[in-house]
Amino acid sequence: GSRSRRGLYHVRSYADIERYVYEHASGGKRGVDMDIALFFIFLICDLIIVPICWFSYGKQGEYREGMVMGVHIPAHAVEDPEVKKICGKIQKHWNRFHQINLLLSVLICFLCFYNFTLFIIVWSVWLAEYVAVLYGLIIVPHRQMYRLKLKRGWVDAASMRVVRIDTSVSALSGKMALTWKWHLAPVILTAATALLLYHMEQRYRLSSGEMTVEWVLYASGVSACLLFLALHIGIVRQANRVYSENTEINLAANRLMKRAWSLGLVLASWISGGAWIFLAVSGSLSGPDLPAGCYGVYAFLLAVSAAALLVPLGLAAGKRKEILSADQAPCYVDDDVYWKYGWYNNPDDRHILVQDRFNSMNYSFNYGRPAVKVILGVLAAVVAGIVIWVVSLLVSLENVQVTFQEEGGGYRFEAAGYECDFSGDDIQSVKLIDGLPDERFTRTNGGSTEKVNVGHFRGRETGKCMMFLYNDCTPILEIRLDDMTVFANSQDPDETEQWLEALTE
Repeated sequence: GSRSRRGLYHVRSYADIERYVYEHASGGKRGVDMDIALFFIFLICDLIIVPICWFSYGKQGEYREGMVMGVHIPAHAVEDPEVKKICGKIQKHWNRFHQINLLLSVLICFLCFYNFTLFIIVWSVWLAEYVAVLYGLIIVPHRQMYRLKLKRGWVDAASMRVVRIDTSVSALSGKMALTWKWHLAPVILTAATALLLYHMEQRYRLSSGEMTVEWVLYASGVSACLLFLALHIGIVRQANRVYSENTEINLAANRLMKRAWSLGLVLASWISGGAWIFLAVSGSLSGPDLPAGCYGVYAFLLAVSAAALLVPLGLAAGKRKEILSADQAPCYVDDDVYWKYGWYNNPDDRHILVQDRFNSMNYSFNYGRPAVKVILGVLAAVVAGIVIWVVSLLVSLENVQVTFQEEGGGYRFEAAGYECDFSGDDIQSVKLIDGLPDERFTRTNGGSTEKVNVGHFRGRETGKCMMFLYNDCTPILEIRLDDMTVFANSQDPDETEQWLEALTE
């Protein structure tokens, strides 16, 4: 029911009961639709990330392209007891680790419905743990195998100084992949959706603060298309690998992978760009209060774009394995010294990106190049900045204090970095209410926890509004201004009444 300014609950109608249940069971006015949308977005991401890493890096113990655990060893050495011991141990740990983390990733997503702040913290900790242990399970056995190789003397010193080039294959490099121009259309169309966002702002009279989420999604959509374009150009320009003395085999293997990469990147660019375009068009037509179904379609298309990139690579890698396994004249270069730490470090190699030793479908940085150190430094600074910003935002929301100031005929409400300034002339009406209007409110730029709702919101009937609310406290001030409505309260009902007196003097 509703709560009077005396702090007692009064059940006045069945609608009051429904509103009470909605407000408290769904974590305030953030809304069940948004919880469901976030749940499925994170769930789909987790169900993509974990299985992909599980299966794409899970075959290090197999003898492929003259290597086990990313280390070149002779074929007869595969039967060595120490080799078998290392491979068997890591395979057991690898499968158990991913089984546990796949279950954890799914269970953590359900925290969305309980407390979103807690969910973000727990999910971030889980992701950091997953990435750290994942790399450990790859690098540690690699180093063990490299030390065993040196101990057994399985080093091909002659091939370490050999640089193999197949000139016939190099001459056909330009015909191996799709042209990068296929990316121009999704890049241009995705960038052009800025006009739709501008139209949405004007049509629904939204401020830039209320459009923060939309502009962030816009930047993500455009950045993804540009990233796919840059990767396409970089990968196609990579030097061809020499797998065999047979030119036909080299040509087939390189063409398979470069065509798969270019096809996958083009498809991913078109589909991910289309996902954002769908969201932008939907918002332009129906307004910013999109139903959870629209975000569900958006998340589904992003998952499809990831599959569109990975499926061609997986199929090509399988076909390449068949081609190389039938090769009667393979040739391998023992360059393990550049990978001995678990990553590539070769100052004499001018390439910034090289094919990954542990997964031929992936690319790795050459840590021997100064430019890579700059790139990693910038990325680390950006990630650290984002983490610090998110943590500070969450802390401010958990310790939020709503303040009211009156000075020189002007008024200000402030909480967690959000503020609203207005004068007495801007006020159309002000009154105390027992609860928020019985309608759907969508957060457009703000924060919501079990304790508070702060920032910019939009109601189905109320329209544009700002909230400075403690969820379980009444009464609430409803201040109707010329361009929006402000809802505010204090944890002390008497202080809320004092604010009313100050606003009505």
